[in-house]
Amino acid sequence: MRIIILDKNFDTLGVVGIFNSLIWDRRYYESGIFELHTPVEYFELLNSGKYIYRNDRTELGIIREVSYKQTDKGERTAYVKGYFAEHILDDRVIQNTVNITGTPEDISRTLMSTYFLNPTDSGRKVWNIVLGERKGIGTSTTLQTTGDNVGTKMYEVEQTQEMSHRLVFDYQTNTLTFEVWQGLDRTDSQETNSWAIFSNSFYNVKSVVYDRDESASKNYAYVAGEGEDPNRTIVEVDIRTSPDEERREVYVDARDLQSTYQDADGTEHTYSAGEYKAMLRQRGLEKLGEYALVETINSDIDADANLVYRKDYDLGDLCTYKNTDVGIECAKRITEIQEVYEGSSVTLTITFGVDDATSITKIIKREAK
Repeated sequence: MRIIILDKNFDTLGVVGIFNSLIWDRRYYESGIFELHTPVEYFELLNSGKYIYRNDRTELGIIREVSYKQTDKGERTAYVKGYFAEHILDDRVIQNTVNITGTPEDISRTLMSTYFLNPTDSGRKVWNIVLGERKGIGTSTTLQTTGDNVGTKMYEVEQTQEMSHRLVFDYQTNTLTFEVWQGLDRTDSQETNSWAIFSNSFYNVKSVVYDRDESASKNYAYVAGEGEDPNRTIVEVDIRTSPDEERREVYVDARDLQSTYQDADGTEHTYSAGEYKAMLRQRGLEKLGEYALVETINSDIDADANLVYRKDYDLGDLCTYKNTDVGIECAKRITEIQEVYEGSSVTLTITFGVDDATSITKIIKREAK
């Protein structure tokens, strides 16, 4: 692994040959973060840099904070913190109402073109971002929104279909390629990809702590759009896995979503009844995501067992967890992988699920070879 510091023009300033610790936190439904601690002799290099790049990863880090510290014993260190490149997508806001129908992939690519690649205001253009290959994933929905940060809105729309986006950095060309993607299904219920099963039966799971909390969960939404009672348009969104599942309702006021709108040229358009209800359903799915069941499993994983990071499982992959001792079995997506490097030690903290909601966190510790 080489840690390379780049300036604002992506020219190489230098290489960090020695560091005290590095946290490289990859995330699926939000921008990743990093933190690098080094000996003090690297402070000038870090302080003059804009970006941090690892030659063994495709993520690009944007330096947001630089610090120098000296203890009362005279020990001096430097460190930088920041976000991965996806964070710059929140530097643009949707200042006017946008109306887009398509898959989450199509919606995100349209937002990229509108606010970063071909904006009407040339000052908003980011010169080194390009659109990657369209993968054709997802099902169609309708988005109407105003005032959101572009990157955050992309994640919200994509998450309703368990998708994400990323900016893949090419060190040779200084380009960031935007793509919408979805991790592989590695559960034991499919035959397309190799399985990633974390289980005490396979001796790759050590200690385990299981917690479940459904006190704030909701699974059924009434989404109320335009109109006045009794003529108000209301859509019901049911995310229960079975009609026998206990129904927990929430009311969503979506009056801001309108069936009639004007485009950039001032031409008036009207959504069909079906399109408008699809838009309300999308809002309902996003809101129900805020009320998910909390289910957490924290386990230490034996890194010398049968699964290899970035080969047998990676960020975004859907994996199987089983504990035969207490009858726990579930399929969850990897939404965060934190890599921590300290000397010869490498620690991986892997989270399945969304934050505290339906999450499984596993700790992997191994010595660097």
